[in-house]
Amino acid sequence: IYPVGVPTGAAASNRYNVNLPVTSPAGSIALGILHDNFIVDLELSAAQAETQANIIASPRVITANQKEATIEQGVEIPYQQSASSGATTIQFKKAVLSLKVTPQITPDNRIILDLDVKDDAVGTVVVTSGGVNVPSIDTREISTQVLVNDGQTVVLGGILTTTQREDDTKVPYLGDIPVLGHLFKTSSHKDDKDELMIFITPKIVREGVNVYN
Repeated sequence: IYPVGVPTGAAASNRYNVNLPVTSPAGSIALGILHDNFIVDLELSAAQAETQANIIASPRVITANQKEATIEQGVEIPYQQSASSGATTIQFKKAVLSLKVTPQITPDNRIILDLDVKDDAVGTVVVTSGGVNVPSIDTREISTQVLVNDGQTVVLGGILTTTQREDDTKVPYLGDIPVLGHLFKTSSHKDDKDELMIFITPKIVREGVNVYN
């Protein structure tokens, strides 16, 4: 974040660390602030090494004071759209996870963050009156404001995804016998739950610091 008076040509080696995996929206969204002694990179890398987490992306962005910055990741879904003339065109719908941040530096060098998180996922396919299949987009959005110290990490979490899976295993032929076939079958049911967590670490870019080093 550039404070007032710092030219936009200046930048910093300070890290802007945001974790943006793409998941289906579910559950509620919670907000937290990490302690200063919490080292985000090391903790996330350790969790990934122990298969407790998966870091999908770690983008960085630089913006000026009170100027909005946007990070977006996802897909554009193509679909056909029919015109009254009978011609068809290809249109696209976005299904993305996006983060919009507007920082404001306070006189005591703290940072007010206006955060807007939008999590889209492909929903059901709707058939229009013209017989065209158009995908619907399931979306969840939250806007919040938080005050943090320079370099402190904000965590947005609570976006849950639940995947249900059922597996059937049977002995060939014997499992298909009426009435007695269940003796040669086994069924299992599994619920996989994933939580999306977004880590945001804002840092003030000081004059004279080169961002490209």
